[in-house]
Amino acid sequence: MYRPDNSISIAGLPIWEQARKKRVLLSMVMDITARCNNDCVHCYINLPARDRHALGKELTLDEIKNITGQAVDLGVLWVLLSGGEPLLRPDFPQIYTHIKKRGVFVSVFTNASLVTDAHIRLFKKYPPREIEVSVYGATPEIHKSVTRKNTFESTMAGIERLLSAGLPVTLKSTIMKANFKDFGNISDFCRAKTNRPFKFDPCLQLRADRDPDRNKTILSQRLTPVQIAALDKNDPQRYRALKQNCKNTDISVDQNTETLFKCRAGINTCAIGWNGKYQLCPSLVNRGCTLDLKKHTLARAWNHFTPDILKRTSLCSHYAETCGACILHDLCAWCPAHADLETGQLDGSLPYFCKVAKARQKVREESG
Repeated sequence: MYRPDNSISIAGLPIWEQARKKRVLLSMVMDITARCNNDCVHCYINLPARDRHALGKELTLDEIKNITGQAVDLGVLWVLLSGGEPLLRPDFPQIYTHIKKRGVFVSVFTNASLVTDAHIRLFKKYPPREIEVSVYGATPEIHKSVTRKNTFESTMAGIERLLSAGLPVTLKSTIMKANFKDFGNISDFCRAKTNRPFKFDPCLQLRADRDPDRNKTILSQRLTPVQIAALDKNDPQRYRALKQNCKNTDISVDQNTETLFKCRAGINTCAIGWNGKYQLCPSLVNRGCTLDLKKHTLARAWNHFTPDILKRTSLCSHYAETCGACILHDLCAWCPAHADLETGQLDGSLPYFCKVAKARQKVREESG
């Protein structure tokens, strides 16, 4: 995007630094369902589309309106609607329209297989900030090896509907053993469809519900650290972005070796689980770090509960000497949320994540 020489990007505006210092709630991720019409082998949240138990626990339309109203009162400017598959909900248009009419930017994460002409009309009338679509394979066979469903054709049709309507579509993928060999085709397909940056993530997290069988499947799909580093190195666009991100050190990171939360979670953003649980981020599902918004207000969660969570430290000397003191945070997926999912401890050690970070660092050093 062209800018006069004396201008700065939106991300560079001083308002963001002030918002960080004052902990103003600017954005919120809202999973409006855990149900999905796919059954992806790597997914940390998905439940069957007709799961009655999950359906009974989902936030109602009125509850979603109430929470988003509270969020707007706290200063929220952007809401991400995700899942599961958010388009599974028949009241998705009402949810989306309500938030848009509150003057909030809205993004949507979807697999696109359920996109209809009605959705296109909705998005055209009330344009989204962005629609991110997951592409797991460039062929029906690879797609099914990940999703375990015959939704390739409907996914491709949904992508075409969105792009033909001129909507802001970003294509992305999660790379795992099931589609690793097809990465080049996935990348080529996505970059040919839109000039928006293609995103991909090779780091798989474990299940939010801690299902042992599903976790075994996820672990079996993880790439080796060397394969992940090679993906970063061999994809020019990704590698440039990685190097740039590594240079932009997050000034909000606490360098105290006992501090657990070294990211931006709870600084300007939060997450709302499909069952109404307030979370600092979508991955932090530890019971001691969530608050039921069916019983408590968002203001209490943000202004009182979150600061207490962010103050948590580790008394473990091993953490202070390893992850707590590590300088490779920009290359590592370690965080208290992932540590808890993997080890049951917020300060747990994750050897796999550590090896990934070191492999990435080696590639970065070799490339100068």
